[in-house]
Amino acid sequence: MKRKNRIKILNKKATSLLSIICFFILSINQCIAQPYIDDEIQCYGFIASPVKCENVTIQDQLNCKLRHMVNDFLREKIPVYWTTTDISAIIKEIDNESSEEIFFEKGSFIVPFTGNNNVDAKIIAIIYDYNQSCEISAYNELIIPLYLLMQPLDVQAYPLKEVKVAQFKSCITFGEVCYLEALRKCGFLSFEVLRDRTVKEKLNNEDFNVFLHACGGPVYASFYKTGWFHNFYEDFAYKAANTVRKFIANGGGYVGACYGMEKAASGRKYGSVTIHLKRIAYNPNLPCFGYYAIADIITEKIDKYLGLIQIKIANDKHPVSFRLDNITWDLHFGGPQVIEPVGENVQVIARFYNTNDSKIDGTPCWISSTFGNGKAVAFSPHPEIMSYKNSNKSHIGRTTLSNAIFYTTSLKIIKADISRSRPLSFILKVKENTINITINEGNSKQIFNKIKNKINETIDKLRDLNEHFQLLCDMINKIAEEKNVEVSDQPSYLGIESINLPKKHYLNLFIKYLENTSKTLTILEKTYPLLESETEIVKQIETLRADLSSRIDEMQSICKKCKNICMKYEEALAKYQKYRFRTNLKEIFIKARGHKLYNQIYSGFSHVPQIYFNSIKLLRGSWYNYEASIVL
Repeated sequence: MKRKNRIKILNKKATSLLSIICFFILSINQCIAQPYIDDEIQCYGFIASPVKCENVTIQDQLNCKLRHMVNDFLREKIPVYWTTTDISAIIKEIDNESSEEIFFEKGSFIVPFTGNNNVDAKIIAIIYDYNQSCEISAYNELIIPLYLLMQPLDVQAYPLKEVKVAQFKSCITFGEVCYLEALRKCGFLSFEVLRDRTVKEKLNNEDFNVFLHACGGPVYASFYKTGWFHNFYEDFAYKAANTVRKFIANGGGYVGACYGMEKAASGRKYGSVTIHLKRIAYNPNLPCFGYYAIADIITEKIDKYLGLIQIKIANDKHPVSFRLDNITWDLHFGGPQVIEPVGENVQVIARFYNTNDSKIDGTPCWISSTFGNGKAVAFSPHPEIMSYKNSNKSHIGRTTLSNAIFYTTSLKIIKADISRSRPLSFILKVKENTINITINEGNSKQIFNKIKNKINETIDKLRDLNEHFQLLCDMINKIAEEKNVEVSDQPSYLGIESINLPKKHYLNLFIKYLENTSKTLTILEKTYPLLESETEIVKQIETLRADLSSRIDEMQSICKKCKNICMKYEEALAKYQKYRFRTNLKEIFIKARGHKLYNQIYSGFSHVPQIYFNSIKLLRGSWYNYEASIVL
């Protein structure tokens, strides 16, 4: 009997010991899966909201920096939700102990935790880089208002995707600079320029997800004034229109302004005659010339230039209107004024307002449409020029363009998954480990010396071209003075459109991008000692070096060709000025030189901005991954 009791006691002890061991093993497994105990206050991610601003103020710059942060998240494949409705949420300010409920308007950005340690650490590191200080940035003055989300949310939102822009240009205008600079300021750094000859070859749904049609109608397409012929020829010879249609039908986005709206239309009205392509609008395989036919609208022009105008938002639930006043501003310069929606796939976002023309007032000026699996937004005015040249209202243009790009590249509206949490101790630990990382200046590795030398050489060549341009301008102004012609009133006189200030501005813009690239590479060299143990980062740096070297070589080749054209241009102008017998034929010849020169300069947009964009993307991406790695 005693022996049986002894066995029972031993069995109980063994069972207890086994339970303790199992509990211990289970605890270890839980610690491995989630290193911090969930017995404290939980956070579900972060929320931020753009602010409305009356002019170019600190608020406008904050909004640009916020979009920059969102684009950083998207490039790192971190989920970001863009809310479609107003919400109230319990939040905590960063580094503030108290919680409170705050109202957030639609168009706010939510970055939820994912449950993955590395990803969540990266989220926190990026948040603190933008909200407090970033070791790789020289500009830490602007602190974005960001909030810890202290509750799970049930909210409808657009899941955003990394934006990859293909900007199309087939003719000569100033719009490409406006788009480029607006996108740069807002952090859209995956950007390529495609010409009519390269659309068929390069436009695809893997490398790009939004097609940007810069302004400029066929009247600008050729100095021979054969713009309409050129427009149809590019579609016929290079299959540009059908390539774009298939890209959008397969899920790509489209954003176009002015002539970009005309191209998106299914037809155009000329007096009493209407060209209408509605029947082929939904079939991307049928041939299409002159139009993309991705929106069931008919366009018509009444007045070529309306200038700075007011518009009235017609659909404040459409994402393009987020954070814009009900009555706002835009810049009209040549786009259609009477847009007639004729199909169910079209939504009117805004209408012309207070133009003092009854034929125009109340007609649509911003529209969106669907085509296959893709989405399109088209503007009759120029939000891209508004974002660049109207300094007191440029924030409106940047907001409008950013909204349009986020909308056309987003996925379908879903219920946002904001259910995973992290304890505050996890957030504080990431902050403590990443907030003040020391970059040792003395350990800088000179891994981009050759590239930076080539950049300096290219900058010298660009400055030399600027001097040639000034000489050409002086010669043309002198000839114009002799012939009693106002050059400013005759922008096409002797090819002056190829060398006036906007074109010289291109060279200065290239110089600025190259200088910024050199600064970025210097920072990357300083951080390299911290990153060189990461094999993948080292591979990416080698790839970057090869890419930069190739693009700089292309730009130097462009500079050489430009210089040769400049010399022939100067020679032709000198002969024209020397001999009294001047003919229209000689002027056409000179204009041809100017046109050829401009095209060479313009081709630099396919190389120079990407030199900077690719450098800064690698610097940011590698730094964020390093910050996340040192926490865990």
